[in-house]
Amino acid sequence: MMHSIETDTKQALRIRRFLMAAVTYGFCAALCQVCAWLGYLPLWLPIWWAIGAAVVNALFFYLIYSGLNLRLRDPSMTEAQLIFSMFAAMAIISQADEARGAFLMFVPVPLLFGVLRLNFMQMVRVGLIGLATYIAVIVEIWHHQPERVRISLEALYLLSLASVMGFVCLMCSYISGIRARLSSAVATINELARRDPLTGLYNRRDLMEKLELEIARCNRKLRPGLALCLLDMDHFKSINDSFGHPVGDEVLILCGKRLTETLRSTDYIARYGGEEFVLLLDVHSREMALQACDRVRRQLEQMRLPEVPDCAISASIGLAYFVEGEDSATLIQRADLALYEAKGNGRNCVCIAP
Repeated sequence: MMHSIETDTKQALRIRRFLMAAVTYGFCAALCQVCAWLGYLPLWLPIWWAIGAAVVNALFFYLIYSGLNLRLRDPSMTEAQLIFSMFAAMAIISQADEARGAFLMFVPVPLLFGVLRLNFMQMVRVGLIGLATYIAVIVEIWHHQPERVRISLEALYLLSLASVMGFVCLMCSYISGIRARLSSAVATINELARRDPLTGLYNRRDLMEKLELEIARCNRKLRPGLALCLLDMDHFKSINDSFGHPVGDEVLILCGKRLTETLRSTDYIARYGGEEFVLLLDVHSREMALQACDRVRRQLEQMRLPEVPDCAISASIGLAYFVEGEDSATLIQRADLALYEAKGNGRNCVCIAP
């Protein structure tokens, strides 16, 4: 299964969270062993509990490591892992007698992992499952071994557990909400950092990252071809000098809109700097790239500003078609040389690098 860089990053984070949970299971297994030595749990329980926990966690790890979790509605499987932790805790509690209340303190602990992923309703669902399994354990013990159950004490345990889990659910959901809003804010900031504030197109920083990624895809034969087009507005300094910089800004904004309307959604547009733009075209051949560039040139030539109809607009374009093995700097340099050739040929034309 082929993953994107973003997906690989998320998978690595899921594995780190899983390892945190695995360490918690290891601590619980050690605690069970100590309690067994002290006589509060059967001696056979810790080893079998540890084996069961290891098997189930190995399954979770395999799903993440293999990428099969990406087919699930919740790839992190946080809720499923928390529900299993509730059953694992009840397996210990079912074998404890006077130490049952002490072990109940650990039941809300897994909910703390939910702060990383779950919303309020998911937290409540996990908490209710924990309470229901505890009630089921007590009913089962009372049915077969009533001498092990003190109803009043178990009612107190249940009330305390419900109170603590309710509080933990509220706090975790509150923190989870803050995390979600923070993630949204960070995503917005990252998006703004990748955009040119004037035209709304991608900026040079994003272009270089995108270009490296697309070159890597070309070298791995994951895309049929790539053309880099360096577009420069003709006589832009004269436009600024004759009509003022606000008009020059309007020309750049209109150019960005026209490029977006003319090119396909699979193509990429960025403002390279000043009056220069870069186009990354998803094309199969140099001829297709040349046709696309000429279509762009004609569209820009037809642009007019309603406020300044005398302002003639045109652009020169240098085109370089990707050659296997070359890097981004070489590709940009070839497009730049083709652009100089286009300007030398009288501007308002397209030249393709050999």
